[in-house]
Amino acid sequence: MLYAKVENGSVVQYPYEFQNLKKDNPNTSFPKASMDDERIRSDYGVVEVVESRLPSDDVELDDNGVVTKYTDNNVTEGTPIKVNGDWKQVWEQTPKTESERNEQVRALRLVNYGSPEKQLEFIAENGLEAWQNNVAEIKVRYPKL
Repeated sequence: MLYAKVENGSVVQYPYEFQNLKKDNPNTSFPKASMDDERIRSDYGVVEVVESRLPSDDVELDDNGVVTKYTDNNVTEGTPIKVNGDWKQVWEQTPKTESERNEQVRALRLVNYGSPEKQLEFIAENGLEAWQNNVAEIKVRYPKL
């Protein structure tokens, strides 16, 4: 469960955990399950934050769960907002820089090339020219900016 500390209708600390509650109130003894108790949370300005799904952007995965298409945005968690009486988790997206995109492309190329051992095995079984063609195809599939 996610929690935030709210004062005057605004989030002042997020995430907020049991350790924060104890630190902020050193002269108060709290049971371990304090964060599960709505009355205690209410008394100390702690609200439950409803989790929301991480935006998937345009990520594609292969059968092994390996990313096969890069994303255009960086996704970071923002400050929760109140919507219809509930505090909701927020995700912020910012465009990747050229450097970040090229780094992602480099990582995708390495995954697709395979380990050095796998590449050597490919060369041994198919020849150097076939390996060079395979590398060229991967570079076309994942072009740098």
